[in-house]
Amino acid sequence: MHDVKALVASESVLAEVTSRFSSVALCPLVQGFVLLPLTDSVVRDLAAARTSTELEHPKVDDMAPGVAGLAKELSRAGPVAYISTEFFGGAGGQEAVVWDGGRVTLLLSDGTEGGIAWPNSPVSRALRTIGVSAEEGKDEFDTVGLGTHRSTNAWAAAQTAE
Repeated sequence: MHDVKALVASESVLAEVTSRFSSVALCPLVQGFVLLPLTDSVVRDLAAARTSTELEHPKVDDMAPGVAGLAKELSRAGPVAYISTEFFGGAGGQEAVVWDGGRVTLLLSDGTEGGIAWPNSPVSRALRTIGVSAEEGKDEFDTVGLGTHRSTNAWAAAQTAE
């Protein structure tokens, strides 16, 4: 199983979020990037902070309310990727959206029909778009270590345990 929902950006782009939402845990990756796991408590905080006039497009199937608005806002300081993986028993897929300068610059989904071939999965392409450089013999997904924890909650728990 691999089920991760998160925002990924440079540390400087995501750093201010911790002062706005006490539930946020930022997980260091490589190359100056961090992962913000979209746990249930973070999603609740985002939903509570939304304004009724907030327009959130594009939505992917599993993107929680408030995520697109936050990513759009943060992307004014630098590119932000929303990543979603959902695999169980080898079936599933990935979705990714990248915002830069307050607008969507990439929207990808590989669905459940076998996906997009390595190294061009939606998550790897989104990470590449925000500036992650793949290491020799790896794609961007493996370079940043997204296989380290297999769930959103595991990412958050690992960070808060440190």
